[in-house]
Amino acid sequence: MSEIFHWIISVLFLGFVLGFPWLAGSLSKKNKWLGFLGPVVLCYASGIILGNLIPTEFLPKKIAETISEISIPIAIPLLLASSDFLRGIKEARLALFSFFLSCIAVAISSVSVGFFLSSLHPESSKIGGMLAGLYTGGTPNSNAIGLALDTGKATIALVNTVDLLIGGIYLLFLLSFSKKIYSIFLKPEAASGGEEEGVVPEIQASPKNPILRLLIGITLSVLGLAVSLGVSQVILGTASAPLILLGITTWGIGISFSKKVRSLNTYPVGYYFILIFSVAIGFLADFGSLVKGASGVLLIVLATMSIAILLHLLFGILFRIPVDTWIITSVSSIYGPAFVPSVAAAIGNRGVLILGILTGLIGYAVGNYLGLAVYWFLAR
Repeated sequence: MSEIFHWIISVLFLGFVLGFPWLAGSLSKKNKWLGFLGPVVLCYASGIILGNLIPTEFLPKKIAETISEISIPIAIPLLLASSDFLRGIKEARLALFSFFLSCIAVAISSVSVGFFLSSLHPESSKIGGMLAGLYTGGTPNSNAIGLALDTGKATIALVNTVDLLIGGIYLLFLLSFSKKIYSIFLKPEAASGGEEEGVVPEIQASPKNPILRLLIGITLSVLGLAVSLGVSQVILGTASAPLILLGITTWGIGISFSKKVRSLNTYPVGYYFILIFSVAIGFLADFGSLVKGASGVLLIVLATMSIAILLHLLFGILFRIPVDTWIITSVSSIYGPAFVPSVAAAIGNRGVLILGILTGLIGYAVGNYLGLAVYWFLAR
């Protein structure tokens, strides 16, 4: 009887993991407050609540672990494949430079904090790598790096939880009076010269046959994962998670140079896989473990994020980056492209919208390399 009950729970859980991301996206669009939290927060919170309500003996942990390990490698190429990187580089040089400065700030911050606060957590070097990826492109990087480095599931969940808290507070500041504060230090934004148009137009394309394009996009992503696995086996004789991550990132960038692939509009599909991952990884988070290790990780995340923002601000002052460009590239670096539209509207400049999306997508690519580099540096 217990086996039947466990099977029923597993089927229901699988349906929840696949279906709730759609519900979270729908609720975020219809409800103002839920829209402020965003689909990622809703999915992650739902996973934590569900995982801590179901009795331990009936938890379908194997299914959740499998979903969490597969969804990210599929999502990364899908997120990258919609971007016209070459065209974006030509049309958004100032924004790219500001984003580059943010990457330098994040690298310095994550290495410094990882070195001086290493005693706060046994997996501090892995957390440093996760945070370097997190603040160079957002949650997909952090989770991908955490999985690639075989970081404990509780640690990954804890980093996500603490980042939601600290990142949420800073997001409130960005959506309210951030422009007034940063305008004290940074020069005013120049009038738009049409830079907002056409950098990554495929993202907003309306596919004529969405099901076919969905299947093609997922097939390409799975193919990239298979190729990366094969390369890892040939080079190292085993499935090396860091090498696989580098492989799928490079694959995603490579296929994006095809106009036909970019026209598939795979970004929304990739983001959906991120939401699936958020539910699954939240489900694996034991609330007791989160509370127990929260203080050390809280300090590491707070210090890394704060130092990175302050260093980026200092670079912005030194290199005279305009305030709106600086804010939007800071957002695309710390949060990824998902939060760019909200902040662009809050600062009253739609012209920087595409710049933020472009640099955020580039962050998906750069962050994985940077995060692994930071970990290898700290670990040695």
